[in-house]
Amino acid sequence: MAFLSRLFNRGDPLAEREEARRQGRKDARSHPLGEFTDPDFQPAYVTEIRARARAREQITEVDRRLAARRTALLERALREREVILRELGRSDTRPQPAGYANGHDANGDEFISIAEARARRAEARRRAVVEESNAGVQGARARLEHLTQEWENALAERDHEVEAVHARAEQLIAAYKSGVLQAHPRREEIPSLWKGEVIAVDAPGGGAAAGSGREEIARILREVEQRIEVWHAEVMPAHPRAQLTAPEHEASEQATEDGPERGPEKGPEKGTEEGDDARATRKADDA
Repeated sequence: MAFLSRLFNRGDPLAEREEARRQGRKDARSHPLGEFTDPDFQPAYVTEIRARARAREQITEVDRRLAARRTALLERALREREVILRELGRSDTRPQPAGYANGHDANGDEFISIAEARARRAEARRRAVVEESNAGVQGARARLEHLTQEWENALAERDHEVEAVHARAEQLIAAYKSGVLQAHPRREEIPSLWKGEVIAVDAPGGGAAAGSGREEIARILREVEQRIEVWHAEVMPAHPRAQLTAPEHEASEQATEDGPERGPEKGPEKGTEEGDDARATRKADDA
């Protein structure tokens, strides 16, 4: 039926349905009457529409676009993975071996040595680098999670387009049937539904392609999350390495053992009543 090709290539739904209705009136006059009154018989028009609805160029194109979208999203996911792995592999985020502890250098000097001061500055620089890398890692991870949502949106769009194509086919069948009912001499015998009149919609989600794309992105996300967890444990441990300064409780214990610090005893201060009395007493003794 060449007119079906014209129907599916037109962009005006009203014109499509009107042409289907005219074809129904024409077939009702020219085809055998039993073709339309037998509930177990599928009219040739319905057969053709079903074939086009299931093996149509429209859905082939929809699935082709979905496959291209999947490829593009996976490429972006792999790029974000590389960003994360590059940040996690930076050597300047790794802690240096602890050479000093509790405010003393290796020789037991209680004062902060030059080496210890350098170690403190190096540790401060390392922590700044860690924060910078962590920000980059978390940003890439957030973009990975967004790609998961983009893929789900692409699947929803695909399902919507497929449903629209099926709905379009069913509308054409309904218009064709209305034309048959207008022209058929035994219209009261036409069943409410012809065989194959209702077209089953494909399973939602794009089938195997949907599961494959979803699992690939999820696998990349799981991998980077595991590596991020290990990296955090290495560069930002819950119990940091030995402190470079004396803990407060050690300083307080030392102060308790030694007792309160006492300075040199001072005599009465000048200008006070006690000081004036003492000077007066000394003058009296001298006299």
